[in-house]
Amino acid sequence: MAETADFVVVGGGIVGCSVVHQLAMLLPPSTRIALLDRGPIAGATSGSCMGHLMVTPDDAQEYAFTRASVRMWEELNERRGGFDHNRTGALYLADSDADMELLPELQRQFAAVGDAADVLDPRHLRELEPGLAADVPGALFYAHDAVVLPMLAAGVMLREAKERNPNVVVRPECAVTGFVRDGDRVAAVETAAGRIVTPAVVIAGGVWTPELARMLGQDGIPIWPRAGNLAITGHHASPIRTQLLEVSYLRFAHGKATVDPTRTDDPGGHAVNMQPQTNGGCLIGSTRQFRGMDRTLNRELLHRSLLRAQRYAPALAAAPIVRTWVGLRPYAIDKHPLIGPWPHVRGLWLAAGHEGLGITLAPITGRLLAQQIAGMPCDVDHRPYLPARFAS
Repeated sequence: MAETADFVVVGGGIVGCSVVHQLAMLLPPSTRIALLDRGPIAGATSGSCMGHLMVTPDDAQEYAFTRASVRMWEELNERRGGFDHNRTGALYLADSDADMELLPELQRQFAAVGDAADVLDPRHLRELEPGLAADVPGALFYAHDAVVLPMLAAGVMLREAKERNPNVVVRPECAVTGFVRDGDRVAAVETAAGRIVTPAVVIAGGVWTPELARMLGQDGIPIWPRAGNLAITGHHASPIRTQLLEVSYLRFAHGKATVDPTRTDDPGGHAVNMQPQTNGGCLIGSTRQFRGMDRTLNRELLHRSLLRAQRYAPALAAAPIVRTWVGLRPYAIDKHPLIGPWPHVRGLWLAAGHEGLGITLAPITGRLLAQQIAGMPCDVDHRPYLPARFAS
């Protein structure tokens, strides 16, 4: 006899874990929820990324979206802990006169949404962050950004979900091999371990979301992998205690790509993001390059990123690099994630396409999806993220 579930969530990264968490919080504890992943939980993108929790003041909508999620992270930490939540704040560093002109502009963006950030001169900057180079001309400090360990956070979410709802089942190493449809709706999920009969599937598969959707006959999910090269120093080797970003990182990381994401010859680019770890290490990024599913280390891009990191924190030149690796961000073509129902298949929901903000936005993504499923008002306007905008 086939197994049954009320919801099957496909993808055990931080977004999928948050979806399960929020479904367990908002739906009756009798609801049967199965989480499936082809590998270990948080073993793909969520295990190979930077754990930056970042509030973006681009406009009122994006600020509300990111700030609500960062608050949810703070609440989870106060309630549970156990995932190295470190409220470092963030310094947006200038390196030229043009950069210096951006700092009051960014400060005004925070002020426009009712928040505050401080423009620091060189003296106050080095009082806050002594590890900086002496000639950095200035920076903007925002206090609410933080760092987490996503792999640990995924486990915390799932443990709380199972405490709230004993019918939550987590199945790592359980690849989805296909789906069954009954006319225009989902009827079952085929896995390596057997069939699960279900009326509702949430695909939270990150860069694998289009591949999973095609198993349901759905083309056109506009998500592409965008590679990032990362390095980390040894423990207790970090010369910084605050998260450091070049102010140009905002344009580089959060603007729409100027390169066709379907290309595999993108030369890539970089803008520094450095994160102090609770073990004393320093995590260094951030590069971006479209090259399909290729996870080969781009040594040239990483080298350029490391040199930029040393420009701002010179002591990094002597810090031992103990690991380098590549992660794949799920880039949505309009830079907004897809959160909600896919209108061409009843019972199919999507939660994917967050690119570099997947860790930041995981809690609010799970909440918005669960609120839509439960027929509840959403905490944040969910309409800009509805997948229907791509359903022709």
